Amino acid sequence: SLKTLIPHTDGEKLSKAAILQQTAEYIFSLEQEKTRLLQQNTQLKRFIQEFSGSSPKRRRAEDKDEGIGSPDIWEDEKAEDLRREMIELRQQLDKERSVRMMLEEQVRSLEAHMYPEKLKVIAQQVQLQQQQEQVRLLHQEKLEREQQIRTQLLPSHAPPAPTHHPTVIVPAPPPSHHVTVVTMGPSSVINTVSTSRQNLDTIVQAIQHIEGTQEKQLQEEEQRRAVIVTPARACPEPSASDTASDTEGNDSDSMDQSKEEPLGDGELP
Repeated sequence: SLKTLIPHTDGEKLSKAAILQQTAEYIFSLEQEKTRLLQQNTQLKRFIQEFSGSSPKRRRAEDKDEGIGSPDIWEDEKAEDLRREMIELRQQLDKERSVRMMLEEQVRSLEAHMYPEKLKVIAQQVQLQQQQEQVRLLHQEKLEREQQIRTQLLPSHAPPAPTHHPTVIVPAPPPSHHVTVVTMGPSSVINTVSTSRQNLDTIVQAIQHIEGTQEKQLQEEEQRRAVIVTPARACPEPSASDTASDTEGNDSDSMDQSKEEPLGDGELP
């Protein structure tokens, strides 16, 4: 069908590539012919305006001077001419567009007949890409589900989420009892139970260390206060508890002596 549209001599044999090339050249020549016709049309309009004599404004003024009630025939004729030219140009453009669409469709059909294997390869590539995309989406959904299940199970079985970076505890100076805790770096959640237990142990040890230092400081302050107290105080009399403890001590000493005496007199085992 393209061969019938392309200008050629009778008995001429053309390959498919030559037919496509000549079709492209024919489309290009049609576009050039269209631009040439448009330029020629504008030139003809200009010539008509020059040969008509005076300009439209002066012609309109002369027509109005002839009589107030005379109809403006020139404006009607001009509007009719413009309307006619627009209709002709639109018809010509529609015709060229239809021819061009027909030629492009024929070129596509010829390419499909000439390169069927290439089209099959392209279709296979598109199908493979779609399959890979589906597999990737399924894998991503599976990972998201596992992550959700893991996050749901962690709060019930695992301790609070620890920090990945170490925690440095800076002891306070002796006068004050404040403790400064400095965390190095941003915290990151670790889902393993062993590391969380280790971190909890370190935190407990640090708290115990802080409590021990605080108790030690309190004892030192109490000793200082005891030293500051005046020694002129009268020593209190021994209470009943002290006497009871002394009697218990004497009884325990006598019991020890009574146990040692038979071992000394008797024979060794």
